[in-house]
Amino acid sequence: MPEGALATPRAGVALRPPRVDLAPALRVLGRLGIVAIYVFLLAPIVIVVLASFNPDNSAALATTTFSLRWYRDFAANNNFVSAFKFSLWLGLIAALAATTIGLLASYAIVRFLGRRRPLGQSLALMPMMIPAILISISLLSMLTRVPLPELLVLIIGHVLICLPFTIAGIVASLDGVDPQLELAAWTLGASRLRILWEVTIPLVAPGLLSAMLFAFIVSFGDVYISLFLSGPGMTTLPIEIFAFIQWESSPVIAAITTVQMLLIIALGLLIERLVGLRRIMRL
Repeated sequence: MPEGALATPRAGVALRPPRVDLAPALRVLGRLGIVAIYVFLLAPIVIVVLASFNPDNSAALATTTFSLRWYRDFAANNNFVSAFKFSLWLGLIAALAATTIGLLASYAIVRFLGRRRPLGQSLALMPMMIPAILISISLLSMLTRVPLPELLVLIIGHVLICLPFTIAGIVASLDGVDPQLELAAWTLGASRLRILWEVTIPLVAPGLLSAMLFAFIVSFGDVYISLFLSGPGMTTLPIEIFAFIQWESSPVIAAITTVQMLLIIALGLLIERLVGLRRIMRL
């Protein structure tokens, strides 16, 4: 073909239209979709936080004038303060008990079940799959037949709903411990209990602390167990809020909710700082 001449298509050859690169548009749509999901999830939280700073007794959002009036009302309300303190105490007791039981159960699942480990782990995580209201009704029925203190039954209920989270976190931590270290201590004459206390627990200490924090968050925010099993003098903060909004509505609930969210966010950041959420949530 002479230089500078234009190439002509051969007879019988179909011309294909140029391809359109949709990759940039798809990336933009994907990012917009992610932003929309985050806005959908976080918008209610932002609305509650802004409403908590509203100086007026209405559900309007505070955009120009901010006030700490409702936070002061929360601190001055004995019912809310008592419920908040009881929720903190109950969450701490439930978290400690669930972490202790979860450590023993996780150690048995990882070290002794062998091929039956998936079955044992599924049974241990079953309370996570059962609705909390069914657990509450079962414990309430037990309370009518077995003369147990109401406070003890309430603690048992909170431990049950916290236990799957502690087992999931501790099992993930135990998977990262080399069994040869325990075997070496065994050959040196250490008992199983001493191995657990002096070898295993120090190695999984971050996982134990993270599991305890997760259990505390679950217990602190529980509604169903506390609603069915709480008695006089044992009102948790979510139940006190539930009782309050049945008769009255004011931004003080938004202030209390903001304090709860700040507490949970602080604990979540602490978990992430210690070992990372991805590592702990790996089953």
